[in-house]
Amino acid sequence: MSNDAFDDRYELREFAPGTDEQGAPDAVTDAWMHAVGLGFHEPHPDAEGAARMVANMVTDDETFLGVYVREPLPGSVDATWPAGTFTWFRKALSWGDGATIDTQAISAVTVRPTERRRGILRRMMTHALERGVAEGYAVASLTASEGTIYRRFGFGCAIRERAVRVRRARALPLLAPTSGRVSVVTPEWLDEGTARAVFDRFDARTPGSMVRNAGTWPIVLGLRNGDGSPAKDVRGAVHRPDDSDEVDGYVTWRVKEGSGRDQDTVLEVVDLVYATDEAYLSLWEFLLSIDLNDVVRYSRSRLDDPIVAAIGDNRAYDVDHEEDHVWLRVLDVAAVLSARPFAVDGSLTLAVSDAMGFAAGTYRLDVVDGRGTVTRTADEPRDDADLQMDVAELGAVLIGSVSPRTLAAAGLVRATDPAAVTRFAAMLTPVRTPHGITYF
Repeated sequence: MSNDAFDDRYELREFAPGTDEQGAPDAVTDAWMHAVGLGFHEPHPDAEGAARMVANMVTDDETFLGVYVREPLPGSVDATWPAGTFTWFRKALSWGDGATIDTQAISAVTVRPTERRRGILRRMMTHALERGVAEGYAVASLTASEGTIYRRFGFGCAIRERAVRVRRARALPLLAPTSGRVSVVTPEWLDEGTARAVFDRFDARTPGSMVRNAGTWPIVLGLRNGDGSPAKDVRGAVHRPDDSDEVDGYVTWRVKEGSGRDQDTVLEVVDLVYATDEAYLSLWEFLLSIDLNDVVRYSRSRLDDPIVAAIGDNRAYDVDHEEDHVWLRVLDVAAVLSARPFAVDGSLTLAVSDAMGFAAGTYRLDVVDGRGTVTRTADEPRDDADLQMDVAELGAVLIGSVSPRTLAAAGLVRATDPAAVTRFAAMLTPVRTPHGITYF
């Protein structure tokens, strides 16, 4: 749809979430929330839940976009509800060495089925990324409900995750002894500060980790269900090293009983956060030791999960599903590459194409003592650069979870000399395996 046709049919509005004197969403915010619920097939929360949700949105300092139909049909929700929704907010991404970079985190993206293929998503995304550049973001981020939407806007999948299950009867004993002490605690005790302290340590040491939204904590700690209702079936446990009383890992879980023939009773991990590898293994050993269930299921496993090597029979570990998790969109090549640590020194020239124009150009990357200096050598991507790639591929390899060699094998990264791909992969090697456990 052309700009003129879009503007004739729709109005794009940017606003902040607001409340009335009682703390409930104001009329515009409430209508926007209704539209988001429609897009994700979610029921509208009750008054208490709606007030809690908008309070979290205000705390997270969200910026809303709504696309409104100018001439709604009689009786249509278009009279007040936006036909397209979009929000962004600040969310730090960890490099794993204690340093972070702020990302423009995007969420709540919906388009009404009656208004598809009319340019709504492109207009919202273009407006948001232009605002992101104006606000100084070097990179945008999102987690997607569908895997085919965002590449055309320059996003690359930077972290994948797996939903896995481990059969208790075949998993123990672990091949190496664990250490430390595990004790059962209540979700309420975790919420007093322990959980956030452990997450902060996990976040600082883990490439790809991102801070959590305010509304995430009650759910991952088992205080509330996803719909906002009180949760009553979640338990918790923590790990402490042998020589310390400081908690360095925690887990929350619930058990879902099987029914009918050949139905497993499943221990479902709600949240598993670890500041040390020892805590991760010990908490898994604890989960596998809990009686009256058949399977431990974890839906946030990283691709090189060490529990596969640790359990007694590695065939007790099954992958139910693997999918994309964190997507990154580079807006400022020089700023983002200058912010991250590098494992190997060296120099490369990168030609980056970008259909939206934000990151297009040719850049020289010089790494000395693990820190990069980036010089833009041309406004357009040059064919004689060491490596040529789309901005989506730069986002995919940015934190080191995806190898440039993999993308080169897929025909997505092109090199004047194959050795340049190997050199770039070595430079991007992260301090440890990227692992994202935050959704937004």
